[in-house]
Amino acid sequence: MDTYNKALNILMKSPVTDDMIQFLTHATLRVMPNCGQGAQAYPSPPTSPRGAAAAPQQPRLPSLRTFITKLVRYTNVYTPTLLATVCYLKKLQRILPKDAKGLPSTIHRLFLACLIISAKNHNDSSPLNKHWAKYTDGLFSLEDINLMERQLLQLLNWDLRLSDEDLILDLQFLLEPIKQHIEITTKQKKRMHALKKQQQMQQQMQMQMQKQNQFYSHGRNASVSSNLSAATLVSNGNGNTTSPRSGLAGASLAGSRSCSNGSLSAKVDIWHDKTVPSDLSWNLDYTPVSLPAGQY
Repeated sequence: MDTYNKALNILMKSPVTDDMIQFLTHATLRVMPNCGQGAQAYPSPPTSPRGAAAAPQQPRLPSLRTFITKLVRYTNVYTPTLLATVCYLKKLQRILPKDAKGLPSTIHRLFLACLIISAKNHNDSSPLNKHWAKYTDGLFSLEDINLMERQLLQLLNWDLRLSDEDLILDLQFLLEPIKQHIEITTKQKKRMHALKKQQQMQQQMQMQMQKQNQFYSHGRNASVSSNLSAATLVSNGNGNTTSPRSGLAGASLAGSRSCSNGSLSAKVDIWHDKTVPSDLSWNLDYTPVSLPAGQY
């Protein structure tokens, strides 16, 4: 029902179309289906004698569709006022007998009376009955219009109330295409909203993954930096800490010092040293040790 209410609001705001006029024509014809449409509303009057005033000829009865189209054009009637006429026609259809008959102009009278009642009931200002008589192009007089208005009010028991449910029920033929369009549009909007939401979730997941990758990359870089900074401090055996480069330089310097003072630190090879005598007659500077008697 909510979709029908939306469709009803759209229909009431739309301009009058040919489809609406065609729908009104069929709705009026269904009120009294046995009422035939003749070429004239009344039979032609007899011929007047010569010299007498000629009797006024009754205007030719137009088709119901043409009659409704002219009224819509002359009055510039609003769409809600025009479509509310259908509800009053439906009420008449439920009230009148199914086999009711009338003159060829009866259906024109029914529609005009319903339109006048709708205009007076749903508008603050509406045309007077004498203006409606002009809008019919002389088809009906002021007395005819006053009479048909009173008869319609009596048939409806002066109950002119209309609800949204009445409009939805009686205008369903016009509302159905709008309702289907609303449903299709709503489904498309939901589909687009779901797709947009899915894209947003994917973008959020990608951003989270990028942040995690940046966090892991930063952690690895920090770990490598800490390992390098720890490896730059090396102990040199004397309790001092030097960098690898300074340690190598110190080792090289120590080696050079060792080589330059090799005569002091190198061991003497007495077996191959030419400065040592070849015989064993060389003296060794020693101090004799006296041993106690009996132990030697």
